[in-house]
Amino acid sequence: MPEVIDNEFRRWALTDTEKEIAILLIKGLTMQEIAGVRGVKEKSVRQQATGVYAKAGVSGRYEPTSHFIEDLLAPPGG
Repeated sequence: MPEVIDNEFRRWALTDTEKEIAILLIKGLTMQEIAGVRGVKEKSVRQQATGVYAKAGVSGRYEPTSHFIEDLLAPPGG
């Protein structure tokens, strides 16, 4: 799974910071928790997350996670 995620991040052209934000979002951390982990303001995390959503072509925080879950649940060969 990490390889699949990394390939998508490359396809989405995420920066290193955006990759870190995306991973933490996928893990289910809140914006406040991400800010604490990264030592930045929550507003900065929200702005960076918005960049992730735009590059991924999604509209909210749960869609990147569901994108990867859909791949896991797809029937073999489908």
